[in-house]
Amino acid sequence: MPYLSWMEGSQPFRHAVVEDLCVLGRDPLGCGLSRPGQGTVSPVHAVLSKTEGAWWVKDLGSISGTTLNGHAVGSAPEGPLRDGDELALGSWRLTFTHGFPGLDGTTFAEHVGDLFDEIRLQSDRPAWYLAELKQLYGATERLLGEADSNTLGRALLEESLRLTSADRGLFVARLEPGGWRVIHAAGEATEELAPPASVLAYVARECTSILSNQPLADPRFEEASALEDSPGCFLCAPLMEEGQAFSALYLERQPGGIPFTRLDLATLQAFSRRGVLVLRQARLQRKAVEQAEQQGELLRLRKQIQQDSECRDELLAAMVGSVRRIQSWVREQQDPEGDTLRFHLERLAALVEEGRCQDDPRTPAATGQSLGLASLQEDLALRWRSLLDLRGIRWKADPPPQGAVWWLGGSLLLALDGLVEPLVMQLSPGAELTVRWGHEPGRYLLGIQFSAGLQGPSPDGWSQRVLKESGIRWRWADRLLEVLLPEGPEAMPDEPMRPLLGLVSEDLGLVGLFQAVAEAGDMGLLPLESEPPPPPLPIHRFLVIDAKGTPDAEATIRAYRRHPAFATTPILVVRCAEGDTPGLIEAGATDWLADGFGWEALHQRLRVLQGHTELRQRALAAERLESFRQMAGTLKHEINNPLAVISMQVEMLQRKYPEEAKLAKIGEMVDRIQGLLQVLQKMRETPTEGYADGSSILKLG
Repeated sequence: MPYLSWMEGSQPFRHAVVEDLCVLGRDPLGCGLSRPGQGTVSPVHAVLSKTEGAWWVKDLGSISGTTLNGHAVGSAPEGPLRDGDELALGSWRLTFTHGFPGLDGTTFAEHVGDLFDEIRLQSDRPAWYLAELKQLYGATERLLGEADSNTLGRALLEESLRLTSADRGLFVARLEPGGWRVIHAAGEATEELAPPASVLAYVARECTSILSNQPLADPRFEEASALEDSPGCFLCAPLMEEGQAFSALYLERQPGGIPFTRLDLATLQAFSRRGVLVLRQARLQRKAVEQAEQQGELLRLRKQIQQDSECRDELLAAMVGSVRRIQSWVREQQDPEGDTLRFHLERLAALVEEGRCQDDPRTPAATGQSLGLASLQEDLALRWRSLLDLRGIRWKADPPPQGAVWWLGGSLLLALDGLVEPLVMQLSPGAELTVRWGHEPGRYLLGIQFSAGLQGPSPDGWSQRVLKESGIRWRWADRLLEVLLPEGPEAMPDEPMRPLLGLVSEDLGLVGLFQAVAEAGDMGLLPLESEPPPPPLPIHRFLVIDAKGTPDAEATIRAYRRHPAFATTPILVVRCAEGDTPGLIEAGATDWLADGFGWEALHQRLRVLQGHTELRQRALAAERLESFRQMAGTLKHEINNPLAVISMQVEMLQRKYPEEAKLAKIGEMVDRIQGLLQVLQKMRETPTEGYADGSSILKLG
């Protein structure tokens, strides 16, 4: 970081140039660095600007002009500036330095050169310095030989102590919200001892290693109270990655001992740079191992799936043999029981065969065709006749209309059996089953009316899936099952869009993992940015925010919570530190997972979140229903009282004027309102009736 320094009497002043543009002059409002009260300095005198890593100076038309090392500076940029250049703005003399000004290079030092440059400056003892180089390379080799990546920080600290002959040292890590934490301590140090915060802040800000042999007199740390417990001397080197310090080495010697030298600082600087490379290599190796473990787990799961599939095929094959033997035993029975057994054995054999061919790519998919309503009704009558006769249930069917439906064939009849037969089994002997046809735009309605009260259809999962994939929907109300059959392929219902799993992360390595989790949960994966896109958006079942893959996880959570599409969406934060979870939950996160989670943990956590969401939705629906019932009772009470008065007055008027037609019409309207009040009463007392898709209604009649 560059500095501008000057003297006012015997008092030195320093200004760190932290912006890419620094205006110099007398006006404190218009200048980044000002010196009020100096008449020889113009209000806006000169400017320093940074271009391609170098600093330049130009005059802004000042009265007294600007000079650089005694030479006038024009309106065009002059430079680039070099360390130690002197600027004159009227009577104001400033010195430009690339580092902190006023360091003597011995008692206080930083920005030292490469280790070989420092050795070259100390050429009077070449043998001793060659021994130092040998120690450095030996320490690097021992560091590279460290097998456990978790102990690399301690090894780096211990080798640094050995190289610099320091008494004690600390390896500290920088925390994301701010501050530092001691990771390892060596020598005479303990983990309770922490480096001065001002020292760590300085090396992180300046991106340089520093030496201080007199900490209390060090001009870089004006708050001497922060260094009261400092030793006789110390070294501090940041571990840099991508231009930022993520860790630091802090080494000390006791008071009265030998001070550190520039060569010690250069050695620590060189070794810390090598340590960064070793740490980076260790992280890459650990990541490679994790990827190998994930690949191994994937191979294990694939093998397990293959074994399960082979076991399933063997079981299904054994079931086919058993079904065929039972079929041969009941072939001679000609009574209704035998017909029913043969029908269900054929259905069971077809279902087993369907299971065996489910994963066979050679099995052709069912093709659609037009099927006449008369043929369909005849097929259904033949399939259900034996069961109806066995149960003693009467079958009554109206003649079908002239028309056809789009029929995919395959296992569709078996799935339709799975929808209707559980209802038939609930009927008592002597009951009646009536089939009627209806029509809506684009589809025919096969209506099956049952004569007794039933609980409603509850088909198995396989039957529901086949009916849905074939474009067939159904509905149930007042003992009437209506099967909706499309007239043609254009009338097939559109497949609803799958809910989405949103992912906010800049780490592309997570996309594959979350894609697999999304597919397992029948969701689509949609990568998102830290700022949510404008509405409207499709439905998101979950939103996952990667704490390590976003600049500010809490701000991202708040931004999405303000978005109308994510106001109630469960938000899972992954790869977050445990200490950050209170702030994340306060920002609006629903749950969190620490770093190192696997596929199973992520999948299970999303399933738990989905269960919680469903329970909350059911609770809200029940609360709304209860509120609706209370409102119905209140309306009935509030309307019934004035309606009774109106009814009484109308009755009295009808007795007095029996031929008045308008009074009779008013009486009819009063009766109609009273009927509506009875409906409101039923809303309070009638339980809900559920559908197979999870929805429910209030049954009023």
